[in-house]
Amino acid sequence: MRHIEMLKALHGDAFILYCRKGNNNGIVVVDGGPVQDSFKIVNRLEKLGTIDLMVLTHYDDDHIGGILAYVKKHRNDKPFPIKEMWVNCAYQVPFNASPNISMRKAKKLADELTRINSNLQDSGYPIIKWEEPVIAGEKRSFPFADFHILSPTKYIKDLNDTNYLKEIANISKNENRQQEAIKTSLLDLSQNLKTKPSENNKQEVINWSSIAFITICDDYSVLMLGDSYPCTIIDSLKQEGYNSNDCRLIVDYVKVSHHGSCKNINNEMLDMIECNKFILSTNGGAGRSCHPDRESIANIVCHEKRNKLIPVEFYFNYKKDKIEKRGYKFINEGEDNEYSFVIYDDIQILP
Repeated sequence: MRHIEMLKALHGDAFILYCRKGNNNGIVVVDGGPVQDSFKIVNRLEKLGTIDLMVLTHYDDDHIGGILAYVKKHRNDKPFPIKEMWVNCAYQVPFNASPNISMRKAKKLADELTRINSNLQDSGYPIIKWEEPVIAGEKRSFPFADFHILSPTKYIKDLNDTNYLKEIANISKNENRQQEAIKTSLLDLSQNLKTKPSENNKQEVINWSSIAFITICDDYSVLMLGDSYPCTIIDSLKQEGYNSNDCRLIVDYVKVSHHGSCKNINNEMLDMIECNKFILSTNGGAGRSCHPDRESIANIVCHEKRNKLIPVEFYFNYKKDKIEKRGYKFINEGEDNEYSFVIYDDIQILP
């Protein structure tokens, strides 16, 4: 049976979770990649038939493009092919000119869903459940799977909805950091201190508001992190009773946050999770934003609580050489043996 399907979504995210609990089966779609690849994403989603749950973790362009295209294409379908959506997009979000922060697309999606529900209601068909905010601490059960919401907090969601603060982007500094990282050992990189996201940085607040959740079904469990930040995940895991000592979260897979950005992972979070299979969705990045960061690989293979007797398995949806050609080299020869990890690339269906 297929468990998790990674779609090729360029520099974005797009996943299909095939869930089962007892005799009940369900299909969950998480994100839809960028608009540049929305045609392929939509074609794949149409082969699924009815989608039980569709999750837009946040409205960056590399997550919302295919979802908006799918919704617009099926706006007149009765019944509508999506039963429920998790979409934390507000009507009041501020617009800006950045191509990566798709607030206009979020507004379009909200408008489309409102019109669709009005038409469905007028025709006597079931409406889509989508307007209820998704907030950390909630537990939602479906016949086919259980979900524990870890991100965003209500405070960060509200801040994202009304954020008019300045964008802060030091692009040249980021480029130099990635080029120099390959010269530093993974062990040394794993010790780098991470900064918390800033409420004054519009892009960071949008990623901070990302929906993140644990999916638990009979065949597997997966931590889907969207583009969330460790500080929120750590707090949510602690509230659920987890810690880094005698009560770690055990899951089969972790979908690494933000395509492997070093800003969205740290040792403290990893120490609270027991898992050796890590999913990275990226083709190397877009523009000057290249992923994965070598520091993120370092954190995963070198954090203190890692069980070094079991090799770490990385699953990429594009070939490693293509990712490094488009972005930056993130692994040196021989490091897979030195640090006990395996890279599986060009993967679509996870084992």
